[in-house]
Amino acid sequence: MTSTDTLLRGAIVAAVLSAGMVIGTPTVHAENFVLRVSAGLPAAPLSPVNQMNKTFVPRVAQRVAAETEHTIEFIEGYGGTINKPGETLETVQKGIADFGVTCACFEPTKLLVHNINYFIPFLSGDPRIMGPATRQVQDEYDFFNKAFDDFDQIYLGGGPWDDYGLGTKFPWTKMQELKGVKIGGAGPNLPWLDYAGTAKVQTNLSEAYNALQSGVYNGIVLFPGTYAAAKLGEVGRNFTTVGWGSVLASPVSVNKTTWARLPDNVKTIIKEEMAVYEQAVIDESVTKFSNALANLSAQGVTVRDLDAGERGKMARAIEPWVNIKAGEFEAKGVPGKAVFRRLIELSQEKGAKPVYVYEIK
Repeated sequence: MTSTDTLLRGAIVAAVLSAGMVIGTPTVHAENFVLRVSAGLPAAPLSPVNQMNKTFVPRVAQRVAAETEHTIEFIEGYGGTINKPGETLETVQKGIADFGVTCACFEPTKLLVHNINYFIPFLSGDPRIMGPATRQVQDEYDFFNKAFDDFDQIYLGGGPWDDYGLGTKFPWTKMQELKGVKIGGAGPNLPWLDYAGTAKVQTNLSEAYNALQSGVYNGIVLFPGTYAAAKLGEVGRNFTTVGWGSVLASPVSVNKTTWARLPDNVKTIIKEEMAVYEQAVIDESVTKFSNALANLSAQGVTVRDLDAGERGKMARAIEPWVNIKAGEFEAKGVPGKAVFRRLIELSQEKGAKPVYVYEIK
């Protein structure tokens, strides 16, 4: 080898070293990720949306900046600023938003399985019971995750709302008093009132105040916290706690393309913070329920608790419908009957005392 060859080889090696291209020591590039978070429903009245804004978004951004070489800038769009209430799933699928908090209640077909709490009412109104019980069932049955595959998304988790009740423009104590009355609801919760002979009207929170005020309907199935926050007590001066139950029906998902481009250490933080978020939703939902009832009373709204006898009548009357919904799961090729039984079992193990235990046939 000539001296010229030796010098040339040395120059090449030096160039490779200076470029950081030595095998086994790749160059790490810090990135700033701009990610959009969407929910069609507003943040403040609804704990699953509110805690995205108050807990998940700031904690993920802080931890990524502190623990990795990357940064995340979140752009948040709640209450229709990016999409309408029933459009979140599609918005994330198209990549218009990266993360979405979808109300499964507005996706009765596409996200049928994530509406499961609606189909087994009267188990428990306690989010501390229904949140963990439902998440455990979701972990045990993979079809809850696979439900998002067709929409180019990954299911991350979710937290439960507080207990449902019924706000009305008139007082009532017996279910037969609701016969023929127009009652609004998100959709999957309206069959709870079928046996009473109500006239069902599908609605959403953004239109509830005007609809209740104008008589489009004279009552609405809703959480007391949301009822109070949306100031519905101004037009519906009665609120009855019915005990239909706490539901985990606001799944948080991420676009698959977005997820694929995130570094592993960022993904780890997001997964860890999802567990923190879920607990924060539970905590807010528990507090919001009791505070809301007190606030409604202070606003002059008459607050009543439907007695256990009436609740039991309601639960027994809709048992055939509960079994129909389990059958719809089966028709989709998933073990609906087994998962319904499992959720009932787990909720009781975690402290639920249902007024009636459904027999899933």
